[in-house]
Amino acid sequence: MIKKAIGRMSRMCDEAWYIFMGTLKLSCAMLLCSFMLLVSPQGGYERTMLAAALAETPQGLLMIALIVSALLEDRHG
Repeated sequence: MIKKAIGRMSRMCDEAWYIFMGTLKLSCAMLLCSFMLLVSPQGGYERTMLAAALAETPQGLLMIALIVSALLEDRHG
C-alpha cells in the first residue's frame, strides 16, 4: 500500500507536486511554531490556544492540498 502511494506520488505532474510540497512545508512550519509557543516560559492562556490552533490547522490544509492535487492529476490525465 505504501509502495503504491509512493509510486503514484513520484508520477505527479509538476503543479500538483508543487502544491503538495508547499503545503507540506507550510504545515511543518506551523507545527514548529506551535511547539515553540508551547515550550516558551511566558506561555499564557492565549499562547496555549494559539499553539493548539497552529497544531490543528495543518491537518485541514494537507487534506485540501491532497484533494486539489488529485483533481489536477485527473485533469492532466
